[in-house]
Amino acid sequence: MTEALKTRIITASVLIVAALIFILVFSTPWFAIVTLILLISIGGTEWANLVSLKDIRKGLYVAWMLLLAYFAYKSVTLSWFFVTLGFFWWFINLVMLLKYKQGTDFYKNNPLMLRLSGFFVIVSAWSAAVILHSHSPYLVLFLVLLVAAADTGAYFTGKSFGKNKLVPQISPGKTREGLLGGIVASLIVAFIGASLLGLEEGYFSSFIYLSVIVALMSVAGDLFISLIKREAGAKDSGNILPGHGGILDRVDGLIAALPLFALGINWSAIQI
Repeated sequence: MTEALKTRIITASVLIVAALIFILVFSTPWFAIVTLILLISIGGTEWANLVSLKDIRKGLYVAWMLLLAYFAYKSVTLSWFFVTLGFFWWFINLVMLLKYKQGTDFYKNNPLMLRLSGFFVIVSAWSAAVILHSHSPYLVLFLVLLVAAADTGAYFTGKSFGKNKLVPQISPGKTREGLLGGIVASLIVAFIGASLLGLEEGYFSSFIYLSVIVALMSVAGDLFISLIKREAGAKDSGNILPGHGGILDRVDGLIAALPLFALGINWSAIQI
């Protein structure tokens, strides 16, 4: 085992234990504080670096994110507004990702768009996470496992059977076969999750459908962070996690999945 792989495994093990503790043990206010530090303070700083904000402009950028998050936490209506905004933004972004052409000047010529998108992405994801945790911590845990399963299934299926590229202009390693493997893995986790959560028969199938759509949306998060890193000429979003890069590298799929999952749970009135 190489030293790099050993470091990666140790970091991953610590992250898993820490995630279980603060999702299942912490009350929602403490969960909100921890995720505020991780996702907005650190993740927001990484985003600012990727969109070329420096010094005081970077500090102000993150400060604005923290201020918006504070107001969202104090107002349920505002919180849902950010979640809904993020939901629509991701669907629009998905279309843009599919049309993206390598070498285009669109993102370079529109830096303001990437900077504004940080608010839509990060604040909406944080708001959705807090809403889900207040509803049931198990929903947050399920979503983390669902996105991880989709990502892992896609990785190993793509490595073993991948031939047809999914979006080579953004992420050359992703394949259509991998995407199918990720869907199958997410289906398995969705069935297990629905069973363990004790959903009533009327909600069971709705939960499965929602989970698969959310797993597909998580791919958009992965692709968009890859695109931003490509535009910035960076391999990772940061270096805070040894062997894993930055916070955004670890939650890229999750930030896209959170608004859709929170709205889906709310719209379908699924009871946990």
